[in-house]
Amino acid sequence: MLFKKYISTFILTVGLLFTIKNSFGQHQQFIPDSAHNNPTKITWTEFHRRVDRATKLLQTKQLSAISDSDHVNIMMCLNSIFLSSHFDKRFNDSLCKTLLSIAHKKDYRYNIGKVYPEWLFNRGMGRYYTKIKMELYGTPNLYATFVVTN
Repeated sequence: MLFKKYISTFILTVGLLFTIKNSFGQHQQFIPDSAHNNPTKITWTEFHRRVDRATKLLQTKQLSAISDSDHVNIMMCLNSIFLSSHFDKRFNDSLCKTLLSIAHKKDYRYNIGKVYPEWLFNRGMGRYYTKIKMELYGTPNLYATFVVTN
């Protein structure tokens, strides 16, 4: 009986230590150097073209079938809309709302973790996907957003 207690305690302790050890890597934060933290500047027409492509890809393909560069574009569009829609009404148009709706229906924010399982928390509890070097939501750094000009 006493032996069972020690075995149970040992197994629980090892499991707890393993969980703690593996969780520390997830709490590191990605901070790009300043040379690579510049936003991408595009026109409003180009932004709408990118939003439209992102929407069509999410509607027609499985997340695993979308290319890395297209996922980067989707994330940059979502970050830009998320950050700008509160103070710039242009980001509340039908194209942007459609992309947000489709991303919500597909649960893109969490299901993308199945495509890119290695990630770190970014600022504001978003995620940084190491394979594609891109952040999604939270408070993304400037490189992960578009600056849309007229």
